Amino acid sequence: MKTVRISTEEAIQYFGGKGKGGVNALAKCAGVTHGAVSQWGEHVPGDTAYKLYVRTEGEIPAEVTESHKAA
Repeated sequence: MKTVRISTEEAIQYFGGKGKGGVNALAKCAGVTHGAVSQWGEHVPGDTAYKLYVRTEGEIPAEVTESHKAA
């Protein structure tokens, strides 16, 4: 399984930037509201980060690592 970490600021920039529709476009792609994006901390929440990574076909700036489960 992959673990994806995306900076909220970089995600907003990827979608156009603050004041240029980036927050709304990010929210739409993530399937959340503008208000939800405003509540994110420094990084996009885990499941949402993975969703964004997949929906942008890996184009969004992200730190991707393979996570291994112990047997």
